[in-house]
Amino acid sequence: MTQNITIEHSTRQQIAEFLPEAISLAVASYRTHMATPIDTKGFESHHKQAKVAISHIELLIKLAKWADLPDKEIIGDTEANYLQGLMTKAEAEINAYEEDE
Repeated sequence: MTQNITIEHSTRQQIAEFLPEAISLAVASYRTHMATPIDTKGFESHHKQAKVAISHIELLIKLAKWADLPDKEIIGDTEANYLQGLMTKAEAEINAYEEDE
């Protein structure tokens, strides 16, 4: 049983280590994409790409929640607060996208 707890703890740590950068990059990429001017011919493609970006962000948030992150015991106070801030911003982007739909 101890081995399972160690594996779980290790997995949560690994997820916690890569999530901040992954969420940050996904949100930045989405914002850049949405700020790119489009013409009428490219509207459908632009919209589909935005949906893919939002789906990616949603999956990262779901992964964080699945792993019960942010957890101060796993990554410490500063990193947990940073990850929580990123998740809040990412969720705001998702909500804004859904409102625009």
